[in-house]
Amino acid sequence: MLILYIETNIIMAVAKGRDLEAEKLLRDPLPSMRMAIPAICYIEAINTYRKDKEYQLKFQAEMDKQINESIRDQTSIHAKSFSRHLQKASIENTLLLNNIQNRFSEIINLLIENAENINFNGSIIKAISEQIFLEKETLLIKNDLMDNLILQCILNHANQHPNQRKVFISGNTNDFGKQNVQQILNIAGIEYFGNTKNFLGWLESQSS
Repeated sequence: MLILYIETNIIMAVAKGRDLEAEKLLRDPLPSMRMAIPAICYIEAINTYRKDKEYQLKFQAEMDKQINESIRDQTSIHAKSFSRHLQKASIENTLLLNNIQNRFSEIINLLIENAENINFNGSIIKAISEQIFLEKETLLIKNDLMDNLILQCILNHANQHPNQRKVFISGNTNDFGKQNVQQILNIAGIEYFGNTKNFLGWLESQSS
């Protein structure tokens, strides 16, 4: 049995249609695979989605403002054309927001049904607190408490399953792809992949 660890980046990539391989994998998990996700990733994903939606709504409001300004222009030969294009863009933006929301909701529900939740415990909180309290912080991922919590949750879970194959997929290579982080993952017996396509290629090579 293979344990597949996923985190916030994968959720958002699927919701935004950026990782078709991950979407297929989440919708139709392999029989020999069990998925696990730090529970805190749900909160981070919801917060990320909320911020993205706020930005898109601000963009929508600005387009509506420009549409009204263009309609009021009785002189420019370009105003009507500009207004029509903006109105079409406004409609498409609304439809896009709805698509992302539907995909986001669906992926969250799929993970709740099919993935094991990894909850961070007192030992994880204590370990991170001690690292922060040191004169020189020793956090593996600098300046990102959330990613450190996610990493420690995965490592803690991996250490409880020493005899199983383990894989971690995250497009957040700036943090999880760093050499020191990958070394810690390897010590815990976890293979790291920056995208789902490379993971699937590796998995196929393992069975050949």
